[in-house]
Amino acid sequence: MKHRTGYLFQRGKQYYLQYRIEGKTIVERLGTDNKDEAEKMRAEKMRAFTTAARADALAVIKDKLSDAKTEAQTAKDKANPPLNIAGAWRAYEAASNRPDSSERTLYGYECSWKRFAAWMHDKHPGKLLMRDIDADTAAAYAQHLAAEKVSASTFNQHIGLLRLVWRCLAGQIRGTGNPWMDIAKKRAQRLQHRHKAITAEQFDNLLKAAPDADIHDLLFVLGWTGQRLVDGVMLRWDAIDFKRRVITLHPVKTARTGKAVHIPIMPPLAELFQKRREMVTGAQVFPELVPDYERDRSAISKRIQKTFDKAGLSPRDNLPGLKRAVAFYGAHSLRHFFATQALTAGIPGEIVKRITGHTSDDMLEGYQHIDAAMIGGLADRIGNGHTPTAPTALPAPATDWRAQVLALADRLTARTWKAVREEMRDLAGG
Repeated sequence: MKHRTGYLFQRGKQYYLQYRIEGKTIVERLGTDNKDEAEKMRAEKMRAFTTAARADALAVIKDKLSDAKTEAQTAKDKANPPLNIAGAWRAYEAASNRPDSSERTLYGYECSWKRFAAWMHDKHPGKLLMRDIDADTAAAYAQHLAAEKVSASTFNQHIGLLRLVWRCLAGQIRGTGNPWMDIAKKRAQRLQHRHKAITAEQFDNLLKAAPDADIHDLLFVLGWTGQRLVDGVMLRWDAIDFKRRVITLHPVKTARTGKAVHIPIMPPLAELFQKRREMVTGAQVFPELVPDYERDRSAISKRIQKTFDKAGLSPRDNLPGLKRAVAFYGAHSLRHFFATQALTAGIPGEIVKRITGHTSDDMLEGYQHIDAAMIGGLADRIGNGHTPTAPTALPAPATDWRAQVLALADRLTARTWKAVREEMRDLAGG
């Protein structure tokens, strides 16, 4: 029993008690610098062990070790606090192991994170640390998103982001695992959420519905270049080579890769650029739109959506089972329009991919739409005994694909572009 009596020692002026019970060493700070007081405290603490049964002694040891571990963790947390929810997004932005996302993607991530943080503040105000969020909390948020009737794509993006944040910040969270890993993804309803393509007639009606020259010209540029809205709005004059009839730019979405796209300047587009060059000043093609876009990224989109609505192309529609309306028409429809017209005209898919900045062949299936007008035109021609002619042969492949783009641009002139557009429809039928 002697190993249960314990002994006193000093660190500085303070007395500590150390004792061994059943092979376990326990050290306690007594909080006094008086030896007589320390002896009384030793005798009092050890009295229970001198008479206790083995099971009782082990139970006391377990409690002591648990208390010591808790005290050590508390001291560690005080010296280096675990990550809280309020500071998590800034920590993610600064994390060296996060993906190198584009500015636009990062902005979307931040919006999703703010949505989650607001839900936590409303539903679980007592949970302030990231490690307080367990699997049950994660499941509750997933149920909340489902109750909000968000699309499958939005649901998966939210959960995917939260998984990513926990993975990148695991060291700072100091939790027991990633609570989002057991949340299953939802199957996207691809056909319901796909942007609809527009026909040439609808494109003309859209231009007529434009509220002002800037929106008209922006829509024209997007329809004739196939670029994303941000790249059209931010287009600079130094990206336009009038002599070679090529636009060279680095799309914002893939800016981190440094990859450039080269876009042929068709004659109608060249005419528009020449007119704008005489009208505006500065380094940008749309100097009036850029400040609006930088101040509120949705501002230009809303003006474009109103234009689609005025042209009889309702930008959004409600679908069963979804709380929010689905976007069917918008600036991205012009990207579809360009790709469809280019493919219909016989421009090789590889060239179209280079112009639009795509890397996958999947876009060809998604963008190549044959509308009712094209099919109807074919039926009329066959009914009149007319056999569709074979499409005009394309230029022979060149070592430099830019030369192919220039050759394709030479097929159109200011006088013939409308006729070529009709030929595009004929080629689709043939």
